[in-house]
Amino acid sequence: MNSGSWIWPDVSTIDGAKDACRLAMWCATFVGGLTILFAILSVLGIRLFGTTPYAFVDAALFGAIAFGLYKYSRVAAVAGFALFLLEKVITFVQTGSILGVGAIGIVILIGFFNGIRGTFAYAKLSREAQHPSPVPFS
Repeated sequence: MNSGSWIWPDVSTIDGAKDACRLAMWCATFVGGLTILFAILSVLGIRLFGTTPYAFVDAALFGAIAFGLYKYSRVAAVAGFALFLLEKVITFVQTGSILGVGAIGIVILIGFFNGIRGTFAYAKLSREAQHPSPVPFS
């Protein structure tokens, strides 16, 4: 990460916006990969965190979100944040404890939020680079 910190990257430049998108892409890749692992274990009869074989669908969604973030898609950024947040809310409701969400879950949620910031900033900055506003004469 070249721009700012991983907690709140500077998205005022195209490179900073790309860094924020990359962070969210790696968050989606991590969540998808871990979900695949838990889904495989559930198929083998080992159930961790209540995971069922239907988790393969969830892993595929996060894979698609990671690809969308790789392409700087605003829809993918919002979908990744919303899906991950929904899963954490469901976990909280089922367990009745904020500890079920976990510190890693909060860090990943911050990564997805920064992906939203990055994709929207990237769209704005790339649009401005293609169509610069006219400079008034002084």
